Amino acid sequence: MKTLIIHPKDESTDFLSVIYEGMTNSEVLRSNPQCFGIKKDIKKADRIIMLGHGTESGLLGFNRYIINSEHVQLLKNKKCIFIWCNAKDFTTKYNLDGFATGMIISEIEEAHHFYINTNCDEIKLSNEMFANALRKAINNVDIETIILENYKGSNQLYEFNIKNIKQ
Repeated sequence: MKTLIIHPKDESTDFLSVIYEGMTNSEVLRSNPQCFGIKKDIKKADRIIMLGHGTESGLLGFNRYIINSEHVQLLKNKKCIFIWCNAKDFTTKYNLDGFATGMIISEIEEAHHFYINTNCDEIKLSNEMFANALRKAINNVDIETIILENYKGSNQLYEFNIKNIKQ
């Protein structure tokens, strides 16, 4: 199975690279792809893993949406994993299958926005734990269960994120 990993270069999401580190039979897109290039790459892949920042409108990178409504038809018949804030809303809107997250707090500004009492060290630990849990789950059928078994904490940050991991 050929896997395409779309993970726009961004210091604030570099912790996610542990998910695909050493993955065989995969292509990783971290640099600014051309619109037609990314579509061609999606067509060639069996599985697409999309990681980074985003909204209900798609995956952001390089000051634009690099995955959006224009890519929906290409993603329809692929095994997909959508890891960005509000990716679940994107997949619901376009009736896409695959594992998708809701709003996941990965930065202190996001925690403040949602009135989550935490600090930068807790967020860093949460990010690392989430990435490692997803790494363990990535090649399994029940991704959610494996993530939830490995992403554990007992504060507002974890409670918020766990709620938004659950399908």
